Amino acid sequence: MIKLPKLFIVVLCSLSILSQFSCNNDDDDDDANTNCENIACTAIFIRINVSITDEHQNPVALDSFKVINRIDGTDMTLSLSPSELSAAKELGQYPLVEDGVLGVHQQRHLQFKGFINNQEVIYSNYTVGMDCCHVSLVSGSLQLTL
Repeated sequence: MIKLPKLFIVVLCSLSILSQFSCNNDDDDDDANTNCENIACTAIFIRINVSITDEHQNPVALDSFKVINRIDGTDMTLSLSPSELSAAKELGQYPLVEDGVLGVHQQRHLQFKGFINNQEVIYSNYTVGMDCCHVSLVSGSLQLTL
């Protein structure tokens, strides 16, 4: 009769120990950061713009601009409709990157270049990243003065 309670205790302890090893309790930040399936993202679409003004804080209308991947030279310039380009010139605000361009948890080193009369008049380097939901600026100034 004494053996049954001891057996029960041994089985209970064994199950408890096994359950501790079978649970996936990874403290590895990489796994936590790459698992986005349980993340609720907002429906807001993020676009990061570079704002260019002159020394009097007036918007600068560039003839054209380019966004280049500094690592491999890929052109990552966002396409703008004629009305979007007109608004960008009027406001002096040009798109650097937006949601959907980068993969989850990716970073890119970009260079923004602005042109007037086919001459490069301004450039700036940036690092941008993407979390589970949205693009963000890691480094670089979005306010440039020509």
